[in-house]
Amino acid sequence: MIAEQPSRFEASRNTAIVSRLLPAFAWLREVAGRHRHILLAVAAALFLGGLAWALNSTGIDPVDFNWSWLGAAILLGLAGVILNGLELSASGGAIGRQVPAGEAIHLSSVGILSNLLPIPASALVRGGALVAKGASVAQSGQILLYVGLLRLSVAGLFTGVALMSGPVGMPVVIASSAASAVLLFLIARVGGIGHACILLGLRVGMLGIVAGQLMLCFWALGANATIVDAALHAIAPVVGSAVGIVPGGLGISEAIGATLAAVTSGSPALAFAALALTRIAGYACAFVTVMVFQLRELVRAG
Repeated sequence: MIAEQPSRFEASRNTAIVSRLLPAFAWLREVAGRHRHILLAVAAALFLGGLAWALNSTGIDPVDFNWSWLGAAILLGLAGVILNGLELSASGGAIGRQVPAGEAIHLSSVGILSNLLPIPASALVRGGALVAKGASVAQSGQILLYVGLLRLSVAGLFTGVALMSGPVGMPVVIASSAASAVLLFLIARVGGIGHACILLGLRVGMLGIVAGQLMLCFWALGANATIVDAALHAIAPVVGSAVGIVPGGLGISEAIGATLAAVTSGSPALAFAALALTRIAGYACAFVTVMVFQLRELVRAG
């Protein structure tokens, strides 16, 4: 059933909700936007320097990587790229704009690779795709904001479950569950409960894939990690990207993961290295996906 479109009054009220939900660090993002080239260079140095430090601290040589596990992480990442595209398609459906699944997967892959540029390209690609299908900038921004916040709340739930053996696990689970319920309600108001549940399911699936990739990357480094260990760090890429100081949270996500490991008596170096390998695997998946679509276009043109 097609969800009833909100009235102008409801749209204005929803816009006000969006404004209230804007992160408190907006001023930091504004400053970052003016110096994005410099910050990206610093982030790249942090990422590469941190990876070198992590490998040196753990005594791991890249030639000693278990490449079969790393290859498995890349293959698993392809499923994540597909779900990422389906999330964009479902976001469009929630506001009454149809983005075909194939096109959405292609655009999402381009967006992931575009994070290597000194602009917030992934957000621009996803928002631009919805606007190109007839959505207003306000509609596009609203649904993408809700979905982005849902990523954070679900990631928090994963981390909370991983921390259940400690005193903070249950409070994190309760807070994340409450936030997810509120966001599910807000998305349902925009596009109906069906689309809200689909977006929630896709987000849970994507976080599960990220946790699986992290576990495989830990194994590639020779660490005896479990899925619970990986789930603890699944929030790091989401928070790093959400901060938006540098595209894709380059270097920041890995530093967050290392901090989490230090707080939970884990190995910061291994966490940083595993998250870095997961990022590289993600870029590789997006590159392969984009190349497949480009090859398809060449074959059609020929």
